[in-house]
Amino acid sequence: MVNEDWQNSATDPVLRLLYEAGIAVSPGAITLNLQYQLERPPSRSTVTRAIEGLSDQGLITKMDPEKPYYTLTEEGEEYAEKNISV
Repeated sequence: MVNEDWQNSATDPVLRLLYEAGIAVSPGAITLNLQYQLERPPSRSTVTRAIEGLSDQGLITKMDPEKPYYTLTEEGEEYAEKNISV
């Protein structure tokens, strides 16, 4: 069960972007894409906090521990399909 106290305004957009991308994406690329996709995009720090929360919940993971590229876990895909409009 996912604890929802970790969520912020960037959580769903980050999750949706990673779900739709289907590939590993860096925090900078996530922020840049959200700036183009959303009328009121979240700040980079808000995106970073969302990434940390998603990672802590096991919904996203780094593809390589040495590099900052994130992708959805299987649990993250299921969560996205059930809880956000994807």
